[in-house]
Amino acid sequence: MPVYVLPWYNSKPFDIQVGRFSDDLKSDDPQQLLGTAEKIRSQIGSMPVEALYVLAIRLYDVGEKDEAVYWFYTAQFRRNLFARMVLSDDGVGNPAFECEKAQTAFNKLSGKWINGYAGGAADKWLETLSRVIDEGPRGGYIGTAYPDLTFRPEPEQAAVAHGIARELAALRQYIMDNREEMARARKENGIEGKY
Repeated sequence: MPVYVLPWYNSKPFDIQVGRFSDDLKSDDPQQLLGTAEKIRSQIGSMPVEALYVLAIRLYDVGEKDEAVYWFYTAQFRRNLFARMVLSDDGVGNPAFECEKAQTAFNKLSGKWINGYAGGAADKWLETLSRVIDEGPRGGYIGTAYPDLTFRPEPEQAAVAHGIARELAALRQYIMDNREEMARARKENGIEGKY
């Protein structure tokens, strides 16, 4: 998918700069990327949100679209956690501000493709959302991934994470309640099968 959020990711010319898994994420081998995903999962608390979005993009690009949906929503969960827990957001040039802007760009640019796909596989989409709702609050303190930034104290994160999980549960319920209408709109708008 054509996405660039500099300096973290550029689809053309191809470049990834998201920390220790950057080289692994450049692979075009689906099995290798799935293996990298497992390594990232085991270290989720120390993974920057930007790396999770890049993982979702790369999985989508190699055809592992269901896994891409999972990692997109995992990244989105962590992004919301970042935004609500970070304290040092003083505007342009501030590292926290730049991370937030990058995360928003990743969400918007990759979300078009990943949600476009997910909407065509509603049962899997709902299952993935349930998984993220369950796992998201247990993902570890967001401040661990950004040691140079200032966050609210770790004990405050549980309540914030549960709030995000409730919001995601509301989205899941909306999809359940409106899936037929959403499917009809996809066909009318020519989206079915596009992603």
